Amino acid sequence: MMRRTLTTLVALTLAVAAWAQAVPFVTIPHPTASLALGGAHAATPEAAPMKETAFEAGVDKLFWQTSAINYNITNYAVRARVIEALTLGFEYTTNSMEEVTLYSGTGQALGTTQPNEMSAALSASFAPTKNIFIMARGKYIHSSLTDTDDAKGWAADLGAVWQISKPLAIGLLAENFGTGIDYGYGEYPLPSTVKAGVYGNFALAPRHAIETAADAGLMPFYSAFLASIGAGYVYNRMLALRVGAHICTKGDILPTYASVGLFFTSTNFDIGAAYLTASNTYSISARLKL
Repeated sequence: MMRRTLTTLVALTLAVAAWAQAVPFVTIPHPTASLALGGAHAATPEAAPMKETAFEAGVDKLFWQTSAINYNITNYAVRARVIEALTLGFEYTTNSMEEVTLYSGTGQALGTTQPNEMSAALSASFAPTKNIFIMARGKYIHSSLTDTDDAKGWAADLGAVWQISKPLAIGLLAENFGTGIDYGYGEYPLPSTVKAGVYGNFALAPRHAIETAADAGLMPFYSAFLASIGAGYVYNRMLALRVGAHICTKGDILPTYASVGLFFTSTNFDIGAAYLTASNTYSISARLKL
């Protein structure tokens, strides 16, 4: 478990600021279904304008690396169809971390503090043509490490997906581009990412299908390369078993892991769960569709 013992309060704030300088929770794909596919989501249909429903509300609960840094991330999301080609959404994400102990310069314990982070986002998905949709998301980000270490910033995501054929789509995605995060020691860049991805959903028989997804991209400010690959078996459009893998050349930003998940989909609700080998990570999700 992450508990930092430091000799002075100044040393603590500097170390914690360096540890969380890039608000790392914003780099983790929150949808449980994406995590089960190794984190691949640049071309998956989750962000597309809704066609079969008019309103959706869901929650994803992620326990990230419980035997290491132990993030407790909750993502609430609602989406509503405005017109056939346009869907608007709102997301609120919180991240609670392990408590840390504060010490004076003489080594006396001053108490504990619990760092936490949050983001609030507005999104829009628009389909200018039958085979293309564009997604845009604006985010407010807030990070509180101690009572005196507090920072906020703004970021944007922008993506486009082209449905080449009925089973196959390709996408481009830019995430977390915006203002830097400053805890009072100077600005640190956001963990901005650019990705390209492919997604396929191939029917094998009336009740059987295979889905595949893959992403590859860069985090330019941190000189990191990352890639995700996943596949799933879908039965009768109701049950899905997904597996995946993710690699990153900078393990302190995102770890390398394998993943597996099981999902149930009905007309009005979805539920699912995923497990990742990244220091015992697991996620559950539920979504209501009307």
